[in-house]
Amino acid sequence: MLRKNVIRRPLTLLLQMLLLTACANRLPHSSPMPDVPELRPEARQPVAPSICLPTCSAGLTRLRESWQRSLTSGVLPGGSASVVTTR
Repeated sequence: MLRKNVIRRPLTLLLQMLLLTACANRLPHSSPMPDVPELRPEARQPVAPSICLPTCSAGLTRLRESWQRSLTSGVLPGGSASVVTTR
């Protein structure tokens, strides 16, 4: 019974919407999107220096993913912190 109501309600709303739009004299006018001004030069991202390679960001992404995996898995990359160290 509940499943029938869950399916019937959206169909009823859809039917009502179709009937209302079919009876309209004209479709509602949507206004055009306003023009977005360009960013000022000081707000723009600077050009990457020539020493930066495209692989730099890929390497950083891999490093962050590795950190995230180590944080979510619970395994520390170094070793156990309970190991007694000597001087």
